[in-house]
Amino acid sequence: MYKILIAEDESEMRNLLVKYISRTQPDLEVVGSAVNGKEALSMTEQYRPDIVLTDISMPVMDGLEFLQEAGRRNIPVKAVIVSGYDEFSYARKAIALGVSDYLLKPFDPQELGGVLDKIKAELERQQVLLDNMQLLKEKADVNETLVKERLLRDILDGKCETIPEKEVLEIDAKYYCVCLLKLPLYLINGRWDLGCQENIGELAAILSGGCIPTDIRVHGLNFEENGAILILSGEALDRRQFFYKVKDGMAHLQKSMEKYYDVRLICVVGGIYDEWKKLHCSFEETLQVWRGLARTDKTLIICGEEKETISEEKLMDSSKRIQKLKEQILLSVRMGREDASKEQLDELMQVYASISPKKTDFVGISAEELVYAIFNEIEQNGIQIDKHRSNEEIQKQMKEQLKHASLLEIKSLLLNYFGMCHKPFQEHNSRQQSDVIVENVKNLIECNLDMEELTLEWIAAQVHFSVTYVRQIFKQKTGERLMEYVIRKRMERAGDLLLKTNMKVQEIAEACGYSNQRYFASSFKKYYDCTPTEFKLQFGQK
Repeated sequence: MYKILIAEDESEMRNLLVKYISRTQPDLEVVGSAVNGKEALSMTEQYRPDIVLTDISMPVMDGLEFLQEAGRRNIPVKAVIVSGYDEFSYARKAIALGVSDYLLKPFDPQELGGVLDKIKAELERQQVLLDNMQLLKEKADVNETLVKERLLRDILDGKCETIPEKEVLEIDAKYYCVCLLKLPLYLINGRWDLGCQENIGELAAILSGGCIPTDIRVHGLNFEENGAILILSGEALDRRQFFYKVKDGMAHLQKSMEKYYDVRLICVVGGIYDEWKKLHCSFEETLQVWRGLARTDKTLIICGEEKETISEEKLMDSSKRIQKLKEQILLSVRMGREDASKEQLDELMQVYASISPKKTDFVGISAEELVYAIFNEIEQNGIQIDKHRSNEEIQKQMKEQLKHASLLEIKSLLLNYFGMCHKPFQEHNSRQQSDVIVENVKNLIECNLDMEELTLEWIAAQVHFSVTYVRQIFKQKTGERLMEYVIRKRMERAGDLLLKTNMKVQEIAEACGYSNQRYFASSFKKYYDCTPTEFKLQFGQK
């Protein structure tokens, strides 16, 4: 739908034009009709029409003056002049103003329709061209962003051999370093999403906008779901001055994020180098420090500030202790013992912390092995730990999150994982235990059918569980009350003895736990709807 404005001082002509366009041009909307050039100019600024149909001779401001002023105000329109003056000077000025067409009054309405159709076709071609140009620009922007991101990642991986051209990525400087920013895991779903590249860009903008001096450039990349990598390159008198520029800038950034976004960023600053090819070394240093982070009060960590050595003998002792603790944790999780697994995890993290400055990779791999061992137990026992996700999906997510996790995050991840596993294991163990109990009760009854005191209380005491628990679990597993089961088994034995032996009724009664023959006969008739003698005569003949 295109918009058209009509400027004509003769009311009859103006109304005819409005009616004709409204009736014959369904894709044109008449947004206004002005009586002079000044009014037309005001409406043009207000409605921004695509086409203007204007007379030349109008009071206050004529049509040509109106178009000239609209051009000065950068209001693009397609103009059609309708005029009763067939003078070359008017036509020449109209051409200079870029008028699309010039119609002399009186004109054929079909002629006007043809002019408008031609202008609409031009507008459509222009729109297609603009759309294509915008699409190309967006693609170029996306491609440029992807190229920059790929280059930065290659630099961090040590795969880039030649420095990128300034037009592509401006990184040439005197000093370089990497800063690793991480959100605590519990803030991932909070107010700031570091998985969003726009937010990474905003972090870089905040730094460049006043947190650090303008002679230091900042490039940002997202790092997993809760982190960002900032590559800093810039000028300074010496390495020490560059170090303090970066350190103060990171501290300023942390304060700003906490003040304005209520976000607590943990920042690790890598080593400073005078070669851009060493940026991957600075990045590796930040990862090493991050993985070994075990204190919650540290939010700004500088690589090399907390060095610790560990002997090979101590490392061997720690490895043995870690293995023992992992075995204990596996058993506790498998048994559904939540308190025990938490205590053992605390001890495991202390051992991890004692070796993490030297063996950060080992810590992550060791934690992953523990998760995998629990996963194997889950699979072998046919347990589903989550209704909405498969065990494999949970296992894959844990592996990804442990990849570059700090000690703090490893502990949080393992606690959450244990919490997911405890209840399913408890329910599984409970199901196994109940099956064993019911089987033991059945065996106990089968072996003691001749005992008159075969009561629920006696059975519960033999299997070392409460009367209530044995009653409930037996009914739940078999669908039959326990004492009804006892009577049924006694009657089935009585029937077998009547048909397969020559034992007297009194002897059969005693063999089935009845000292009173009358009571036995009553129970038998209630169960089989006949007396023991009738039962033997009826079924024994068959």
